[in-house]
Amino acid sequence: MNITIQHLTYTYDGSADPVFTDLTARLDSSWRLGLTGRNGRGKTTLLRLLCGELDSGGCIHMPLKAVYFPYSVPDPSRTTMDVLRAAAPDTEDWRFLCEWNQLFGSEEALERPFRTLSNGEQTKAMLCALFARDDVYPLIDEPTNHLDLHGRGLVADYLSRKDGFLLVSHDRAFLNRCIDHVMAMERSKITVMQGNYDSWETAFDLQNESEAARNETLRREIARLGQSARRAADFSRSAEKGKFHVAESEVAALDRGYVGARSEALMKRAKGIQRRREKELEEKSKLLKNMEQVGELKLMPLRHPKQRLISVENGAVVYDGRTVCENIRFQVVQGQRIALGGANGCGKSSVLKALCGVGGSLRGDVSVASGLIISYVPQSTDGLNGSLRDYIAARSLDETLFKAILRNMGLSREQFDRPLEHFSQGQKKKVLLAASLSTPAHLYVWDEPLNYIDVLSRRQVEELILEYAPTLLIVEHDRTFLANTQAEVVELDRKENIAHG
Repeated sequence: MNITIQHLTYTYDGSADPVFTDLTARLDSSWRLGLTGRNGRGKTTLLRLLCGELDSGGCIHMPLKAVYFPYSVPDPSRTTMDVLRAAAPDTEDWRFLCEWNQLFGSEEALERPFRTLSNGEQTKAMLCALFARDDVYPLIDEPTNHLDLHGRGLVADYLSRKDGFLLVSHDRAFLNRCIDHVMAMERSKITVMQGNYDSWETAFDLQNESEAARNETLRREIARLGQSARRAADFSRSAEKGKFHVAESEVAALDRGYVGARSEALMKRAKGIQRRREKELEEKSKLLKNMEQVGELKLMPLRHPKQRLISVENGAVVYDGRTVCENIRFQVVQGQRIALGGANGCGKSSVLKALCGVGGSLRGDVSVASGLIISYVPQSTDGLNGSLRDYIAARSLDETLFKAILRNMGLSREQFDRPLEHFSQGQKKKVLLAASLSTPAHLYVWDEPLNYIDVLSRRQVEELILEYAPTLLIVEHDRTFLANTQAEVVELDRKENIAHG
């Protein structure tokens, strides 16, 4: 069965810039389709259009009812099984159990209140309800944000056994494990191709290289045509003046009528040349590809007089008198990239907050170098509101550098004038990252900085880390990012035996 999108156009209320203009595509509902593209390109908007939550110009034909994931749970105090039944009415319980056993090692959580499940467990439970039905087409938006490494692998393998869904994710390893087609929202077009993420990335890089070379040739031709058009315009003006100014040597030999006719012919010829040059210039300019720019980011790491910046021995994370993680031991030496790993809820974020002095709970022998300047990226984007200008002023950022980083990460200049609360989650994360990159520091501490961030920006951050070699302490579940940045993973294990997120 085919999903058809014809001449889709959509603009948000109050915005002058359309998200989509005359978008047309044909998709097979049996594909395991991954949707990728820069933040702010309209991926979530497209999903909401497909499931009928937004009205648009154009025509969308869906052979099955589209269901958006994640969906809300009105009463999380109900048991998990009751939540599944409410999410997929008229579905027999054995169908839920069949899906559940593929993602969970035990059925115990089905009888617990839904709110007692971890965020990762809630994500997996909602996926069970989604795929227990045969009458819907799943639209899955960013399912990995609450999943640890183990959970991501489990869900990727689960999805790889399904047929027919549209998935938005920026985790490259996750996409490679579970999709067989890619739909990419690029600057000037939408591309649909068979294969996994790596297949698309290879084709994308080759296309960008080819278009960059072609653009350079076109720019040289445009410059030449521009000069030619200016010369034609000068010739036209000279011919126009010729009607009224005749050299004294010609006055006796030529009458005014002849001079006027000759000047008129010259002017007509000059105008024709000018129009042809300008038309050629316009046509060449239209051929310039609106290629996806992946600009370079910059960083200004500081050098600390001490080699060892942080040391944690016999560390433990304690919540309300309850130890959730113990025997934490690691050091951060200048130039190192340390990634804290472990299941959801083992205290990774708490360790980072405690080291940065912004909360958290870390006990044990903890040593932080005197005078250490830390640049911190929190996991949450809560509290980002107001104007970008006020945000810059409140943090004393270098406005030129900060905005240049945002531009290189794909934000348009028009976006700078919008309130921060109107930014997408990915754009908000970029604001936090750009603020950190704009801040000279001895140590960069980032807590899941890539949540919601598009794959091209992830590649930019990887290249930045490899070029500038900052000292980095990070919590991140993107396997490809950790491998590409050569981060050393320090595992934190929860004290209790719990399911992975």
